[in-house]
Amino acid sequence: MSIVRRTSEETRQCILVAAWDLFRQIGFRKTTIADIAGALGMSSANIYRFFASKDALTEAICRNMLGSLLETVRAAAAAPGTASERIGSVLMILHRNHRDQMTHEKRVHEVVAVAMEENWGAIQEFIDTCDALVGGLVAEGQAAGEFGPGDPVLLGKRTMEACAGVLHPILIAKCAGDGVDVDALARDIVAFALRALANKNPPLAPLSLE
Repeated sequence: MSIVRRTSEETRQCILVAAWDLFRQIGFRKTTIADIAGALGMSSANIYRFFASKDALTEAICRNMLGSLLETVRAAAAAPGTASERIGSVLMILHRNHRDQMTHEKRVHEVVAVAMEENWGAIQEFIDTCDALVGGLVAEGQAAGEFGPGDPVLLGKRTMEACAGVLHPILIAKCAGDGVDVDALARDIVAFALRALANKNPPLAPLSLE
């Protein structure tokens, strides 16, 4: 019987998949490197050849998942339609992805909590990329006369922040746990943000909220 030999990259991907499966089955904190090695029929030392620690392995999983999500988001941003339609599509894709993970896969809570506590670089890179993507769409909308004036980079960032309640995984899970229709809430908040972008006559100076 011939022995199938994996490349280093194939082995690395197998480790990521096996680890993620175990995280979802028994939880992030309960899963050990030995568990992952056992699931793959290899030694723990072999896992450490690719990942210096469990945290490094988990961040790599996070980066992989966010990379796949970004591909979907970029495709939506590049699709036909107005800038408003495409921003709405991007925001709802992000919402649904986080909703599914946090409400249908309860074990993901642990991973998200650790990521937030430890300020993983993969999370911030993802947020920055999404901010820039929406900012680019804002600029397109301004050029087409669809949106009002302003720094598109800042407006993109503020749009993402305005929708944080339906984009932040932990907030989505809390709303769902409280019985809130999170999809309806997301549609309302996204529509609100788009109306704000479309304001052709914004105040000349920041409003005083004191």
